[in-house]
Parts: sequence; structure tokens; C-alpha cells
Amino acid sequence: MIRPFRRICVAVSGAALAAGLWLAGPAPVFAAGAPAPAGNAAGSPGADSRAAAGKAANLPTAQDIAYAFSEAEIIDGFMRTVFGSEGPKAVPRARARVHKFAGPVRVWIESHSRFDDRRASIRAFIRKLDRIIPNLDIALTKKRDAANMTIYLVDRGQYRAMVKERVTDKARATFMEENDCSAVVNTNPDSSLKSALVFIVVNEGYKSFRHCMVEEITQSLGPVNDDASLSYSIYNDYSEVQGFGVFDWFILATVYNRHVKAGMTAAEVLPVLPRAVAESRKAMIRLVNAGAIPRGGVDQPAQ
Repeated sequence: MIRPFRRICVAVSGAALAAGLWLAGPAPVFAAGAPAPAGNAAGSPGADSRAAAGKAANLPTAQDIAYAFSEAEIIDGFMRTVFGSEGPKAVPRARARVHKFAGPVRVWIESHSRFDDRRASIRAFIRKLDRIIPNLDIALTKKRDAANMTIYLVDRGQYRAMVKERVTDKARATFMEENDCSAVVNTNPDSSLKSALVFIVVNEGYKSFRHCMVEEITQSLGPVNDDASLSYSIYNDYSEVQGFGVFDWFILATVYNRHVKAGMTAAEVLPVLPRAVAESRKAMIRLVNAGAIPRGGVDQPAQ
């Protein structure tokens, strides 16, 4: 059964996507075999009043949202996106390891566009990620040398030349040049992420820009692989998802869970994923009750 509110955007979306992204209600949706916890998990002094307002407005509860996907679905999405990669140097899943930033992520933005200045949207998204992904320390920096993630905002006519100039690995650059937008990460010997370069085209409309922004920035934090079977994920070139939705929040939150370590193999990480998912559910409830993630709609960042 289709559960429309699975596609709620918790960070970025737009009015044109409202039909597919607004929360559905009021029917609660829980994972089979995983009943919602009893009681009201308060995340702030106003949690009770927000819960009452949500009920009155016929909106899903925090528990509804936190249990929109089963443990099996979330783990499957994690395995499909974290293990594997795209491009000419893709690593087979059998040899792949978890990649994540082990320390703070500091972001430098370079805008080269002659037509559209999208820096405000990037800044808002980075700040949102820092607020809603537990254990992820990500922030903007005013010092280019302090950055370990650089985001290049370019026009379509500048895209290929910028990739070719900034990406020194020729095979990677050639692959990236053929994509609408792209990102490349470099790793340390322990498989933690060392740096990331993100290339986003800004002059082909806000919808296209937003999709690229969400997908490339979040993938450069760890879940680098796309998979066509993930209907509720932006990490799927054939899905209708345009923003950062609940399913992808669970993937990224699980990557940055304290039990999931950079360098883990699939066999090593599988036993800790149920605990990581359970902790992510609790975090989601806190965030919804605190108002950091909306119950009844999507955020409308500056266009």
C-alpha cells in the first residue's frame, strides 16, 4: 500500500511537489511487527501542545512518522546506498566498507554562476542537516583552507570545464562530466571520508537545482550509491522523490549513528543496524515533537 507521507521532505522541497510530499493523515502507519511506542516522547517544552495541534489538524503523529518504514526497509536502503559506488572505479559490494566523516564537516561554497545565486539555499540546507542529523557536525566555514567539503555552483555551460579543472583523476572526471550534477569523495586509509567536491548546476530551474543539491550533498556524506529499487529515496534516478525525505533521513541518520563506524564491512555492520535504527526512531520522534521536522508540510526555502 502506498503511504504518501513517507515522502514528506524534512529539509528541502517546493510548492510544485506538494501533491506528492505533503503529509497524509490521519491513519497511523506502523511497521509490521513493530508497534509504535506508547506515550508522548517530548522533545521540547512545547511538545505536548504541538502534538495536540497535530491531532486537531488531522496530521500524523511523531510516532507515525518515525515508524513509517520497517526496520527491514531501512536496513535494506542502508545496505544498497552505503555499500557500492558509481563510476569507473566503483567498488564491488563484497569489498566495500562504510564511509563517513569521522569528525566535523566544514563546507566552503563557490558560486560561479552568471545567472542565479543559490548560495542562500545551500546555506539553509547545510544548517538544516546540522540540526536534524544526530552526531553529524556540519557547518559553513569562512576559510577555504579549513573546508573538507567544497560546493561549486555553476551554470550548465561551466559544468564540464569546472569538473575537469577541479577533479584530477581523469577517469572520474570523464564519468562526472556526463552527469547532470555530481560529487566525488576522497577517503583516508581507515575508510573515513577525507574530503568531498560537489558540483551543482544552478541555472536550469529551482526544481532541478534542489534535486541536485539534496542528492549530491547528502551522498557525499556517506550513502554514495544510487539504487533503482528504492522507490522512496532520492538516491534513485527513477523515483519521484525530489527533496530530503523521511526514508533518506533514516539512511543518513543510521550512517552517523554512534554504533556504525567508518571501515566496517557489510558483515560487521549488519549486527549493529537494528540498534542504530531504533535510536534513529527515537531521534525522529524528538525532532518532530521539537518542531525541527514538520508534521504537516514541507519547508519552503528561499528560491
